[in-house]
Amino acid sequence: METPFLRGFNFKNMNKNITVAVNPAGSEKENITILNDKPIKFLSYEKCRWPYFLSLPLMWILTTYVMVKKKIYKLLNMPGPHTNTLFFDGLGKECRKVKDYAASWRAMEIIYNHNFPKKLTSLGGILDEFYWHGLNCQALRNRYKLVKHELRRAISKFNGKEEIRLLSLACGSAQAVIEVVAEFKSKGVMIRAILVDFDQDALNAAKEWANQYGVPSQIETRKANLSGEANVFGDFKPHIVEMLGFLDYVNQKEAIRFVSDIHEFLDKNGILITCNINPNPEQYFIKWVINWPMVYRKPDDLMDIAVKSGFGSPRIIFEPLKIHSLLIAQKD
Repeated sequence: METPFLRGFNFKNMNKNITVAVNPAGSEKENITILNDKPIKFLSYEKCRWPYFLSLPLMWILTTYVMVKKKIYKLLNMPGPHTNTLFFDGLGKECRKVKDYAASWRAMEIIYNHNFPKKLTSLGGILDEFYWHGLNCQALRNRYKLVKHELRRAISKFNGKEEIRLLSLACGSAQAVIEVVAEFKSKGVMIRAILVDFDQDALNAAKEWANQYGVPSQIETRKANLSGEANVFGDFKPHIVEMLGFLDYVNQKEAIRFVSDIHEFLDKNGILITCNINPNPEQYFIKWVINWPMVYRKPDDLMDIAVKSGFGSPRIIFEPLKIHSLLIAQKD
């Protein structure tokens, strides 16, 4: 049966280059390196759907309330409300943090590294816990694990090279990349990574992760605004480009232009790993209640970006909730 996550997309007739992720094999689970102080708690994918389907009517009511509230504020020439709704950022302290940091690396780190479980001793605590297990939060953690899995696969294709060059664009704190770099270092595989972001605080956080994982000499950070120019890397010809989140904020024309630039400066047989969020039942709640607008794309639109940018035979992998699509494309 077709899920409601991707309206208009027929999973029964999926292209052979579009698949859904399954849990990694046991050997891969055992090799995952995770810090004790900030763990991504679960190694297997999260797929708890039905409590959140049942909550959708309430979520839509809250979304409608916030939409009307913001329209009234605008008509009165008032700044946006400090609290969107009591039942999210009003009582939920952690929910407020995500709203305050919406569309930033800080929000992503909060969602990635939530420590399970917490004691449900207050209504605010219950709201926080319910949100942390929400569909989009589960999907983001699934995407995190799937990205690490695909990074491992990509790196393994360049085994035997003295140095594997990896470029992370719009990197945020680059937690997933740095964990994989550290994992391969322990196996004797040396990866040189350049991390690029417009936010110096994000780059500073990435340096902290690199220090914690013992790979500071393999990590270089560069501050740059990717919307202005893609190639700010001189003669660095990456074998792998990882770019999460950036396409969620640009239109189709801009996405094609930017991914075309990536195709140009990738090394021969280089691999691009990127992603986009799909239409899903929580998207209006995220936009209006969490103040987090994004560009939602169906997988065919994401595939179109890769093909028109010069990549042949790209493939797409959904994380199990089918909210995020991961695109893997190799330069011919």
